[in-house]
Amino acid sequence: MENNLLQKISFLVLRILGSLIFITAGFNHLLHTAGATARLEQAPFAQFSTWIAPPETLIILSGVGLLVGGFLLLVGFRTRVAAVLLLFILIPITLTVQVGAEGNGPLFKNIALIGMLLFFIVNGAMYYGLDQAFSRKEQLKSRLMAAPALGLLLLLGACSTSTSAAQAASATTSAKPVAGKMYAVLISQPNHLKAAVNTAETITKDSHYQRTQFVIMACGKSVEAFVKGSEMAQEFEKGKAAGVTYRVCGMSLKQFNIDASSLVDGVEVIPNGLTYMFDLQEQGYTTVEL
Repeated sequence: MENNLLQKISFLVLRILGSLIFITAGFNHLLHTAGATARLEQAPFAQFSTWIAPPETLIILSGVGLLVGGFLLLVGFRTRVAAVLLLFILIPITLTVQVGAEGNGPLFKNIALIGMLLFFIVNGAMYYGLDQAFSRKEQLKSRLMAAPALGLLLLLGACSTSTSAAQAASATTSAKPVAGKMYAVLISQPNHLKAAVNTAETITKDSHYQRTQFVIMACGKSVEAFVKGSEMAQEFEKGKAAGVTYRVCGMSLKQFNIDASSLVDGVEVIPNGLTYMFDLQEQGYTTVEL
């Protein structure tokens, strides 16, 4: 389900405010190293960490890690990696300094921070982070690379129309009927659906291509086009009317955290979309990959 603007901003606020805690702690470790070292030496379970390195060294290293992880979390860059780094620093601090200390406030504060870090490890920056900016650039690059294939597919559809008209004019009574042909298109981006459906509408049973079966196999990010309420819903319905059979890759659904129950009616989930295309080729399908 798509989150509204207020929900998106709330995720951003959580990320920013959470990162400031780690950034502040990192500066404190580096600017007030002596005080932080003393607290570590006096901690009830300091021996669990001081065997690795001297206390002062641990404070400096953790300060650098807190700063790096905090700033990465703040800007939403490599967010999952940053959250893992902060988690590896926070857990030893919690066990050595907070557990057994007087008062439970700092302990449960760290437990809450651990929960927040687990959230970002699972979900990433989600919105308004550098991760999303770079992801959009990669999507644009992918679309530009797919443009020639899309153009070829559209040209194929246009040529089929003109060829069908020419054949109708020059057909003779002695012409032999051509057996029906089967086609399959592998799409990887949501907007590929429109080009594939357009071709299915053009390559009909009565055209030169004698199409009897037309399968659209959705892999990668294109699976988002088949979620209920998608902006590609109209194209999906046009494809159904044209006799298109829809298949969706199960691995891609898992990759993009999409529940199969959220898909529109009329699609079948295939465990592996790529091996399914190989199976169609063995069955005699002519396949195109975008």
